[in-house]
Amino acid sequence: MASVPESSVSENTVAQHVEAVYPAFTATGPPVRMEGGNLNKVWRVPGTPASVIAKYAPPHIASAPEVPLDPERLHVSARCLALFAPGASLAELATPACRPPERLGWDAEAPLLVMEDLGDLPDLTAWLRDIPHPLEAAEVGSRLGRFIGHLHARTYGDAALAETVANPAMQETRHAVQYSRVGAFLEAASISDAEALGQRATALGERFLRPGRCMIMGDLWPRSVLVDTGYEDTMAVRLIDWELAHYGHPAQDLGHIAAHCWMLAHRAPSHIAEHVAHACFRQFLARYRGAVRGERPEAIEAFCGAEVRHTAALHMGCEILARTTGAFQDGYLYDGLAPAHPAMQRAVSEAARHLRMPDAVDTFAPLVG
Repeated sequence: MASVPESSVSENTVAQHVEAVYPAFTATGPPVRMEGGNLNKVWRVPGTPASVIAKYAPPHIASAPEVPLDPERLHVSARCLALFAPGASLAELATPACRPPERLGWDAEAPLLVMEDLGDLPDLTAWLRDIPHPLEAAEVGSRLGRFIGHLHARTYGDAALAETVANPAMQETRHAVQYSRVGAFLEAASISDAEALGQRATALGERFLRPGRCMIMGDLWPRSVLVDTGYEDTMAVRLIDWELAHYGHPAQDLGHIAAHCWMLAHRAPSHIAEHVAHACFRQFLARYRGAVRGERPEAIEAFCGAEVRHTAALHMGCEILARTTGAFQDGYLYDGLAPAHPAMQRAVSEAARHLRMPDAVDTFAPLVG
């Protein structure tokens, strides 16, 4: 297929493009641009046998065209989804209880990825804000933790897979916009040891650029976690947005979901909502450890040991800062809050605590067993 210029992958042409890469599909109406996409342009395209999701990666951040971004990110996402297809190396991990969407079509030259339409499912943020029963929240955390634990352990030390999901450009971007700027974030928040903590965060970002030990999801935050409450009278989990996946350090996934569960609890509308967010995270960690132990008992230290807990705590601090004083405050839990707002000060304090004393925090205690 000939390369498609960026200008041609648009609302006017995406349906035709989907039909070309997914021959079983016929569009029956105009595409609808999906909300919430920052990195890519995403449409729902109605048609037969069912509507699909089409994702296009321009050579910049879709929501910020002035910021260049390697479109290789979508190539990585497409390769990751292919790993979970029937007969592929990770097919056993894609269970009805927890799985990514099915890849239906792929054009590497555009690049454009066509996936199954999972429907209008709430993401973890929206679902937890409806205050489910704590046992339901724990079950969702359990399913997510089991999946991530099996993913990490199953792919441990797989040199071929490391090449398949190599994603250095996205890690370099994360280092530039997040880890290397932590000192400035903290200084802006008047944290006295901002420089020292910033150096620690920069060293973490540099470490994450080095070869890893397993495949990680890379963007394990609530908006990548969809909850299907109508699945056989229980909860099913769907993991979307694999553009940041790579062969990396398990602590990056663990610290990422930890940061976001903490923020969800902190900004929860009630004490009950705060409780269910914590319940979800505790079960995530417990089931993660159980899955790792079941897959690779000899490597439990590599996924749950002191070094992993230390590193996860550092990343948790960096991620909280990115969502408060950093580049990704807009449109999320602290949107519009001034630095002097009590909620902002509390979040920055928690981030600094994890960066300052990563071995003293008890956030990741359930990993000890």
